[in-house]
Amino acid sequence: MNAVWLVIDTRPPVWDMALHQIFALNYVPGYSVPEGLRIWQLSGNYPPLVHLFIAGVFSIFHPNPDIAAFANLPATFLLFWSVLELGRYFTSGASARWALILTLLTPYLIWMSRETILDYWLSAWVAVAWVILIRTDGFKSRFWSRVFGLVCAFGLLTKWLFAGFMAVPFLLIAVRHRIWKEEEHLVNAVQSLMLAAAIAGVWYLPNLSRLIRYFQANAQVGALEGEPQVFSFQSFIYYLRLLEGYQLYGLLFLLLAGGVVFVISRRLLKDSVLWVSFVAGGWFVMTLLRTKDPRFTMPLLAPLLLVPGAWMASLESSGRSRLARAAQILLVGALAVQAYATNFGISWLPQQVILMPGYQGSLRWDWQLFSQHYFGILGAPRREDWKQSEILNRVAEEAPRRAAAMSLALVPDLPRFTAVNFQLAAKLSKMPVRIGHIQFAAGGLSAFDGYDFVIMSETEQGMPWTTQSAGSLNRLIVERHDIFKPVAIYSIPNGDVVRLYFIDRGGGRG
Repeated sequence: MNAVWLVIDTRPPVWDMALHQIFALNYVPGYSVPEGLRIWQLSGNYPPLVHLFIAGVFSIFHPNPDIAAFANLPATFLLFWSVLELGRYFTSGASARWALILTLLTPYLIWMSRETILDYWLSAWVAVAWVILIRTDGFKSRFWSRVFGLVCAFGLLTKWLFAGFMAVPFLLIAVRHRIWKEEEHLVNAVQSLMLAAAIAGVWYLPNLSRLIRYFQANAQVGALEGEPQVFSFQSFIYYLRLLEGYQLYGLLFLLLAGGVVFVISRRLLKDSVLWVSFVAGGWFVMTLLRTKDPRFTMPLLAPLLLVPGAWMASLESSGRSRLARAAQILLVGALAVQAYATNFGISWLPQQVILMPGYQGSLRWDWQLFSQHYFGILGAPRREDWKQSEILNRVAEEAPRRAAAMSLALVPDLPRFTAVNFQLAAKLSKMPVRIGHIQFAAGGLSAFDGYDFVIMSETEQGMPWTTQSAGSLNRLIVERHDIFKPVAIYSIPNGDVVRLYFIDRGGGRG
């Protein structure tokens, strides 16, 4: 499905997806690295493991946004294996297979499996770590304890949120088995933590001061986006709403809710306390973050789907085999149609069915039955040209003629027309261009310092928390004819018109 989708679609990757591919190119020979960066800074504020995987795929094949998706294939197999192993531990082999089917048909996971986003690999490492944690048998096994430490290192080098998903289960296992009473068990547990810290620390220690500043700034972003206060009611139910309305949709969510009732009433979970620690522990830690996003709780989807998997498997032993088989076929068919609609679109279905309006920040997160898009990002593949290459080539032509630097500022911040995917296009073309997004207009003309060209959008500007000053900046560009000289006009696929200007600070050049 992803291969077909990627072949059809010609659009550039959006925001973070493009950013992670830029970082990956820093590790590929032949591509320029920003001056002054040391090796532990090549992945920005993010751990480097996924970027190294993407760089490996780029080196084996060739750098291309579609090729980058191949870096997720190992994560997919690790995730599937982990779902089967967790299913067998908590329920049964049949339940595990049904959980895997539901995982395969989860729209959000299908979408993320072809995106260069850290959280998909994080989901795989979290699930693998849970499997290995169970196999340590309370850290009795020295071998599996060391494997656990190694997997934890990989998880931490994927994203720091890994620690939030492992903290509660680790403490539960330690307390349940009272590892402090057996020296060997305690030593195994400590060794696993030391192994994880030693490997992950190679990147975290030299980046520690920068990470502290990043986390502080990231919390402020959550406030700017209008996310609910930590410990508020809206914060507590935030990820429940996102689970129903954006990750599972109505049908899968109903299966989950029914499955919870079923497994509790029949006591089908073999270790319900540990399962709750996996789900509730990660859930609680994510609510403690002011910045929130559906992808942050993606690692919880696999263990959650074990519950409806157990319910579906129970139908086979209900004594009504024909009726049960018909219900299973109907369900899988409905989920397959839903998966197809969210990935390729079905014109006769509504684009979105809202059950109830949800929390309103900069974005409104609704309770949804179904949706064929995700704020205009998820959906059917399209053959669209967002003009990045054409605009960059024009800047490259104009710069020497006007004795200007290769530098371009963007006022809009649209998903597929943003400074980051311009930077990716420039880096893939090995074009030395300085590209940035201007967010603030307080300095007047000084806001454009460091840039000789600027792009403005006539109507849509993008995400409100990054384009609050777009109106003021656009007015300044339009009104100062003596400074901003029109170069070209482009129509982009969203129906908008963008204008490229040369910033003439010399009083009449060009």
